[in-house]
Formats: sequence, C-alpha cells, structure tokens
Amino acid sequence: MRTAEEITMRCKLILDQPDVVLLVEKSGSPSAAYEMVFAETKDISKAKAGRWLAVLRRDYPIEYRTLVPNQTSHVSNDKAQTEKETAS
Repeated sequence: MRTAEEITMRCKLILDQPDVVLLVEKSGSPSAAYEMVFAETKDISKAKAGRWLAVLRRDYPIEYRTLVPNQTSHVSNDKAQTEKETAS
C-alpha cells in the first residue's frame, strides 16, 4: 500500500483545478474517477491524477479532506460560510 504522501504527489496535477476535483468528488471509485475525468478532459495524465485522488479519498480520508475541503462550490465560499457561522 502506498503512503498518503506518495498518493498526494501523484494527484498534484489536478489539485488546482476545482472542476476536475469536483468530478473526482462525484465519482464512486478510483476507476469511475479515471473514466469521468478522462471523458471530460481527454487527458490521460489528468485522468490518472483523478484516479489517485480517489484512491487517497478511499484509503486516507483524513488526508483527502485536508487537501480537498468539502467543496460544494469553492473553497473560499466554505471559509466565508464558516466565518459567518462562527460570528453568529
């Protein structure tokens, strides 16, 4: 089994692409993530990175959430929402 660090290195390519990360979020498995990302981007490297991100989600959920906070839309919105909730 690979370490969380190894897997994270393999999915770095897509971490700054919220649309691709969202596809991985919607996928049910690493294989599904690969298929969904490839269908959308036609990029094998991104598809592989998506599969690795899904592996991270499956095998290391805490590390995954550190990399990919719950993003229904954008990370910045989550932060703003949290600040609003804390303030009230």
